[in-house]
Amino acid sequence: MAETGAGVRLTCEVAEPGPHGEAASVLSATMVAPCGFGPQLAAGETAHIHCTGDWPGLLNAIPEGARAVITLHDCELFTGGCPYPLDCPALDRECADPCPRKFPHSRRVRQVKRLSLRRLGPTLVAPSRWLARLAGEHLGLPVAVIPNGIPWPARSMSRREARVRLGILPAARVAVFAAHGGLGAAYKAGSAWRSLWQGIKARVPQALCFAVGGDSESRDGDLVIWPYVERERLALLMAAADVLLYPTLADNHSLVILEAMAQGLPVVAHGVGGVPEQVAHDTTGLLVGPGDRAGFVEAAAALLADPARCRALGANAFASGRKRFTVERMIADYAKVYARLREPRPSSEEE
Repeated sequence: MAETGAGVRLTCEVAEPGPHGEAASVLSATMVAPCGFGPQLAAGETAHIHCTGDWPGLLNAIPEGARAVITLHDCELFTGGCPYPLDCPALDRECADPCPRKFPHSRRVRQVKRLSLRRLGPTLVAPSRWLARLAGEHLGLPVAVIPNGIPWPARSMSRREARVRLGILPAARVAVFAAHGGLGAAYKAGSAWRSLWQGIKARVPQALCFAVGGDSESRDGDLVIWPYVERERLALLMAAADVLLYPTLADNHSLVILEAMAQGLPVVAHGVGGVPEQVAHDTTGLLVGPGDRAGFVEAAAALLADPARCRALGANAFASGRKRFTVERMIADYAKVYARLREPRPSSEEE
């Protein structure tokens, strides 16, 4: 947004580590505790909130009448603490107390968030229609949809060049599994990845997999484990790969999927959450029913073993994403939201 000429001040709650472990704030953002966020707002400013470690504290700190936009990146704004409730039976009623998933004071936390949102009347935005519908049902408030966007290259990198740079043989069939937390990523089925990979490897012996996003580096046969890497390094790996394998159990509008599409990489995923809004089955990737691990293995192996199909679906993914998921489109959509918020509010007499 700053590049459009808008005045932007950033705040954060946690210092982001730099590439060599040194403390570094995100884009020179000001460190602010959730309960201290409200006093940071200057008159006339619009608060755009993405996430917090303390929704009740942050919402209560915002003064009534302040202009606020909240982008939901998961379900936590309308649950007792669950980022994704999955099969929680309490989602459609009051939270259980105590919470079976150990979220503290879940019933009270959920009530406080709901009351605070009604007091503030913020503009709510979700990146997927799936999350917008779910949030609207549980909060009783309108939720706009603005899909995520990322910087989209004019063309994807050369697969041959990327493999040369990474030392990957031309004949290898390369899969990528990427998630924050790597093999420990609970909602991304990280703990099941080794088992899934064994099934895929048995069907495609020449397959090589990179599992990215944890905190360590190792190798187990043809399963290469990388820690978290910077976006440029991940883009290089995706350019060298044949398919992104993404067995997520729940998701909103995954940036990892967009990053794969931007490098011409087809995606195999479960058709959960907002994933079907990104991946068109048999056009830009393959979708498998929720929880169908055997089906996931079969679909992943079939696509990985078919280079021509990988290339065709990958080309479609790149073209589709360039039309729908660019950062420029996302900025333009949010600029419209900000403009509407700056329009004069009707007086009580006009109402």
